[in-house]
Parts: sequence; C-alpha cells; structure tokens
Amino acid sequence: MRSNRKHSPAELAKYIHLYEEGTSYAELCDQYGLSIDSSIFREYYLRYREHGFAGLESQTKNNSYSEKFKQNVVQEYLNTEISIKKIARKYNIPSFSTVRNWITKYTKREELKGYHPKPEVYTMKSQKKTYQEKVDIVKDFLETGMSYKETAEKHKVSYNNVYSWVQKYKKYGPDGLIDSRGRRKPISIQNEEEKLRTELSALKARNEYLETENAALKKLKEVERELMSNGQNIKQSSKQSKN
Repeated sequence: MRSNRKHSPAELAKYIHLYEEGTSYAELCDQYGLSIDSSIFREYYLRYREHGFAGLESQTKNNSYSEKFKQNVVQEYLNTEISIKKIARKYNIPSFSTVRNWITKYTKREELKGYHPKPEVYTMKSQKKTYQEKVDIVKDFLETGMSYKETAEKHKVSYNNVYSWVQKYKKYGPDGLIDSRGRRKPISIQNEEEKLRTELSALKARNEYLETENAALKKLKEVERELMSNGQNIKQSSKQSKN
C-alpha cells in the first residue's frame, strides 16, 4: 500500500515527464520513489495535460473563488452531463468535494426566499422517472409557474432533478429528457427555429393556464359580488319590514 505522502509540484512534474517518456507507474514507485496511489497519480497526470504546471500547483494552494465563478461552475454541472470530477479538472479546482459543496449550497439557496425551506427536497433520493414522467413534470413547472422547489415537493423528486430537466428541456426540447446513460446519446440539438417553437409552446401552455386561472378568479369575484348584493337586499328588506 502506498503511503500517499505529498509530493511537491516539481516532483510531480518530474514523475509525469518520466511517465510520458515510457516509465511505467510501477517503475516510478519502485525505482524513483513515487509514493501515491495510481488513481491519484492519474488525476495529477490529467490535470497536468490540461493545465500544465499550474494544474499541479493548485493542489498545494489555498485557492479562493468569486461567487460568480462558483455559480457558473454549478450552472454548467446542472445543465450538462459532465461529472463533478471532470468539472473540477476542467476548472483546475483541487478537490471534487469543493464543487459538490458549491452545488449543495447553490441549490439550497436558490429557492429559499419568502418561505421556510424543507431540506429533504434537496437531499431526497427520488425514484427513477420515465421519459414521459419527466416531460409531465417539466410541463407542470412551465404551465403553472410554480418554483423549482414547489414542483419538487409536489412530484416528490429532488430540486436538482427538476432544475436539470427544465434546463435540458429548454435547451434541447423533449429529446433532452431521454435517459442516455449506458448508450449513445440520442439528443439532437435544436436549431433556432425549433428552440423558438419549444419556447412558444411552453409560453402558450402557460398563457392557457393563466387564462383558466383568471377565468376562475373572475367567476369567484362575480359570486362574491352576488352574495354581497343579496346580503344587502336582505338587510334592506328587513329594515323596511320593521318600519
């Protein structure tokens, strides 16, 4: 078992150069003193390939990130199928858990204004949904105007899932909700006309919902006015009978 002692960026760069010249991982450990597990060395190697020496330096620094940068990273994770590991590697963020924490904090904060949160909405493990169930949930969100959190509570799925499905639907249309795990991704990116058609369809459904809701409110007000009018007539009749 490797000791996994820390190597300096310069030492790591030396091992990576030897590795690229044909020295095996086993030889690096036995002959050159490399003392980290193969999975960790592989991660260093991939970061070096992508960011050069800076990819090794970031592992030893106390990095700080702006709020905007964190939000952009979280949005990219939620809107794509890139794993947390690849996101961290892409932006040269040393720890995968750092990205995971940002995602948790962002999704908890996004919909908390105005009412008390229910933490289980953000942590629940929802049952696997079929393609049609995902479409129905997204349409419910778009048509009713509910928040991501309210939609998640209603359908007993996680906030992250609702957010991700809605964003994919907006970007790719219904095909964006096809489960592509384990097989070739079937999603065909929409052209501008198709995107506009999808947006108009969602807007139309939303307007129809609002029209129905407004009609119901209008009817309710008419009933209330009628009841008030009847009440006033009854009072007037009562006064006249007393006189």
